[in-house]
Amino acid sequence: MNWRRMLFGGLTMTVVGLGLGLVLGKIVKSPYTSSVYQHVERIYIGVGGAGGFIFGWSGEGLRQLKARRDREES
Repeated sequence: MNWRRMLFGGLTMTVVGLGLGLVLGKIVKSPYTSSVYQHVERIYIGVGGAGGFIFGWSGEGLRQLKARRDREES
């Protein structure tokens, strides 16, 4: 496994996830005024970034495993 490619894939998708979390945080305004909901945008950004990293890391790992399997079968 090429860990550098997996890290790059994870970081790239982290940027995408952060962007989606930022956009979602600006679009979806909380109807509540409690102090818990004052900074819900930060939660969206954090979840988007973490989810993006996990998705990118695992996607690149699966792509590498598929390429290895295809090489071994042929």
